[in-house]
Amino acid sequence: MGMGAAWAQQSALVDLPDSIAAPGATVKWVKKVAAYCEGPAVDAQGNLYFTQQKGSDWPIWKIDPANPADTGKIWGPPGFQSNGLAFDSQGRMYAAQKGKVSRYTLDGKIDSTLATSGQGANFGQANDLTLAADGSFYFTDLAAQVFHVDAKGKLSVAGSSFKGANGIEYLEEEKAVYVFEYNKSQITRNDIAADGSLTNPRPFIQATAPDGADIDSHGNWYVGSYETGTVFVFNAKAEQIGKIAFKQTAGQMYDATAGDRGNICNCHFGGAANKTLYCTGDGGAYSIDLKIAGRKPLFAAGVRTAWIAPMAKPAVLSGIFRLDGRGIPSRSTPMFRAPITLHR
Repeated sequence: MGMGAAWAQQSALVDLPDSIAAPGATVKWVKKVAAYCEGPAVDAQGNLYFTQQKGSDWPIWKIDPANPADTGKIWGPPGFQSNGLAFDSQGRMYAAQKGKVSRYTLDGKIDSTLATSGQGANFGQANDLTLAADGSFYFTDLAAQVFHVDAKGKLSVAGSSFKGANGIEYLEEEKAVYVFEYNKSQITRNDIAADGSLTNPRPFIQATAPDGADIDSHGNWYVGSYETGTVFVFNAKAEQIGKIAFKQTAGQMYDATAGDRGNICNCHFGGAANKTLYCTGDGGAYSIDLKIAGRKPLFAAGVRTAWIAPMAKPAVLSGIFRLDGRGIPSRSTPMFRAPITLHR
């Protein structure tokens, strides 16, 4: 596919609170790929990885967004139809693939196969995954089930009866797994039983066709909606407070496939001070600089996160934020308690 009109510079609609984005903030192209792309993830050195979809292989791309001379390259061995990606505390990449979940070393070699369909549970195209501090993880395959691999490597079905389980987020500090039910236009919060299975499902966020998401350090959710071509932003109470609308008229910048659905699917924080939101969809990978840093999971290398008890008096007032991330609240404002990061 040639460049030309499809690559003409157009602006996404950025409609975010000024506490989250500076006035006039724009979306930038990180890497142009004439295909639908997924699975953004960032390594400890700041390199962005994402997957190219719907070809014979679904390869993994790597690019250093901070280096203007880096135009990106295909990374690692064949992608085996890779979709969702994630990095653990040792810098190893986990990749959701067709009939399996693989782990890679930083030099792009397969470290091990962590889950295989038929060995404990049956699944198709592993779609997205989320990691825990003990090495266990959850993943989806766009169907009714969610799968769990425990710290010993045992694969099992963690939950079923979901309506198109797509994205998934494990927030260990909340002891909850959030499942993105694409066909239900809902993100469902689930508790976790002792064996890792999911219990007590209940609605959390209502969003059209939720695909993938990330969360900032104030508790705001950035949810990619495939059908609307939009990243919707919700506060910690699941109230929508903004959006980034990528979808333009057919043939313009954020519709490289000229289709009538899609344009954006997933997002992940990275960049300087972890304040850049990287997004993937039709046409490759994009970025927008924000004011609030992304959330660091409990297994983040070099740090551990202690969460303030709900009724505890904070030691530092600046550790408290409004649910929309707009700084210090009044006594009457509902609050989200941000993590205190302790360096080892």
